[in-house]
Amino acid sequence: RYFEINGSNYLAVANHFDGVGSVWATDAVDSKIYHWTDTSFVEFQSIPTLGSTYWEHFEIDGTHYLAVANHYDGSEYAID
Repeated sequence: RYFEINGSNYLAVANHFDGVGSVWATDAVDSKIYHWTDTSFVEFQSIPTLGSTYWEHFEIDGTHYLAVANHYDGSEYAID
């Protein structure tokens, strides 16, 4: 999900799973926020997520927020 804050460009990437068919594969994988540096995106922040599927950026009264949808924690689909 691309978003912009005060003229700076960002990209939020929801990482859902860290491998296919691996014994060590897990849904507990960090998702990443990248910042555009005029030539490329570089990692800005790493956020622990559980089977994340989607990011949403929104603004309320000039304050920016970023929400992530987590899907599965390895045992339950209902995550608080």
